[in-house]
Amino acid sequence: MAIGDLTPSYEDYIEAIYDLALHGSGSVRSTDVADALGFSKASVARATKNLREMGYIEQERYGEITLTQAGREYGEHILTRHRMLRAFLIDALGVDEEAANQEACMMEHTISEDTMAKWIAWYEKNYGPVSATPTSRAM
Repeated sequence: MAIGDLTPSYEDYIEAIYDLALHGSGSVRSTDVADALGFSKASVARATKNLREMGYIEQERYGEITLTQAGREYGEHILTRHRMLRAFLIDALGVDEEAANQEACMMEHTISEDTMAKWIAWYEKNYGPVSATPTSRAM
């Protein structure tokens, strides 16, 4: 699968796992994902089973979740989109942080790769590297 082939829900799972792993040991617990996204543990179990079958995560039965190389690449991509959109909404438009997080999460799934690349280039020219913006999704 290529970037953009997953549903927004699966992208949110991968992004959350990636973001949580950045702030921890590299692997995360299902309960952390459930808490971060506000989903039930049963929903997380179903999603992680499917993501494992698609090759984006590795997880032993009831063990910690680790992203595969494909999962890390996808997670980094989605998180970069989120970070740029969130930062743009806050920095350029003055949107409050909570609304910016929510709206960036909705927008990150719908903007084309070409438009996003141009938007990131514009943002970085005017505000600096997206990588310097906060990673927190207010989880």
